[in-house]
Amino acid sequence: MPIPKKAVFLDRDGTIIQDSGYIGTTDKVEMFNNTIETLLRLQKEYELFIVTNQSGIGKGLITEEEAENVNNYIDKILKDSGVNIKEWYTCPHKTEDNCKCKKPQPFFIEKAAKDFGIDPAASWVIGDHPHDVDFAANAGAKGLYVLTGHGGKHLKELPADVEIFHNISEAADRILSKNKTKGNNNYCNIKDGAEYLKNGGLVAFPTETVYGLGADVFCPDAVENIFALKKRPHFDPLISHISSINMLQMLTDTVDERAQKLIKAFWPGPLTLVFPKKESVPDIVTGGNPTVAVRMPSHPTALALIEKANTPIAAPSANSFGKTSPTTSKHVIEQLGTEGYKIIEGGACRVGVESTVLSLVHKTPMLLRPGGLAVEEIEKIIGKIDTANKPQLKNLESPGLLASHYAPSTPLYLIDALPKDNGNPKTGIILFGEQKIKSDGPVEALSTTNDPEEAAANLYAAMRRLDKLGLEKIIAYKLPDKGLGLAVNDRLKKAAYKG
Repeated sequence: MPIPKKAVFLDRDGTIIQDSGYIGTTDKVEMFNNTIETLLRLQKEYELFIVTNQSGIGKGLITEEEAENVNNYIDKILKDSGVNIKEWYTCPHKTEDNCKCKKPQPFFIEKAAKDFGIDPAASWVIGDHPHDVDFAANAGAKGLYVLTGHGGKHLKELPADVEIFHNISEAADRILSKNKTKGNNNYCNIKDGAEYLKNGGLVAFPTETVYGLGADVFCPDAVENIFALKKRPHFDPLISHISSINMLQMLTDTVDERAQKLIKAFWPGPLTLVFPKKESVPDIVTGGNPTVAVRMPSHPTALALIEKANTPIAAPSANSFGKTSPTTSKHVIEQLGTEGYKIIEGGACRVGVESTVLSLVHKTPMLLRPGGLAVEEIEKIIGKIDTANKPQLKNLESPGLLASHYAPSTPLYLIDALPKDNGNPKTGIILFGEQKIKSDGPVEALSTTNDPEEAAANLYAAMRRLDKLGLEKIIAYKLPDKGLGLAVNDRLKKAAYKG
């Protein structure tokens, strides 16, 4: 009996090529820069299939012949580069046709199992739509979601336990590293991570905002190791992460009506609240202040880790102090190395910027740091908050208050409007919205649909990609100062070159 084969099923538009709408001509095909390299890596261990929903055929916007010509064109590019696609599957139906081959029906995976001996349970699906993940689950395969294409647009429709990735290359890293050490024997599961924390160790773990580097709040020696590993000054306090309201009672006795409303509306989620602290909370956690910053993350891995450790976890971002925050486990390793901590894999972070921090120890709630929850949403619950002032304390009341932070090694310049063209190949550009630029240098588009939430999810990864290219400078321009645009602008402003 032949041994079942394992495969990767790839969505076409938005995953291996740019999503340019209904593509009926080959001149509209734009391959992602990392597609070919990624597929070459994957095919060493997996059979490759491409599944593409072409509802434009059913709608009369393109013909079956045009769609097939585009597929053949892409297939030839891939073949000429050494990539062998075992089979192309095309669904030509409209969504409302309710056909047997339309995702999330498992039709094409089942067909590959029958025709090519593929084992669905050993196979993966990579795509930029929640239907791609359902397509995998309905066939017994594993689905990975990418933020390219329409990934950012549909992110809110995705179940919380689905791992996401910035692009196909990161998704491939996840597939190829399954059950491997990724070159770092510090990777661990949630159970082992919790035990390590309870024994005074440090654990890097995913949250919906960024990866955190955590220690038991009530173990000052372990918390001290966070500051040492990050080279972080002690006056900069840490956020304490909890998994239940009962755990909040371990940190503060003062949870007023405003806090209760905000907790009900936004926890778990990217909102940190600052309370008067209990005496039992070590000063090293709070920067010597009489207040403690607390949040309940929404990432399932973070919640499970905190619950199993049975203690609040003090955790700043898992990066070198002042540098670009990590939104994947790979980012953590690139900055912190592989010594002195354990790490739990959790894909890319969905929100992509740190939490919003709100102090409740003042008469009027005070915004200390814009972040992953829009100010407008907070004000719907408790009314107007103070966004103009900052507390006057000996030490910082919250992380993220320093004037310089989140910076890449390459000088970044924040400007009000981009030039029409960039003739310097050593200048990188960060774009937002539909604005285009003729550029001889690399360009990163945070969102092509004017979506500040998508921009936030892509910000740090885009900064890191540009930072690796040996550029002379990076230029970015401000988003509209509303919603998560406020947080993105805050990070860009603090990352901007001040030399």
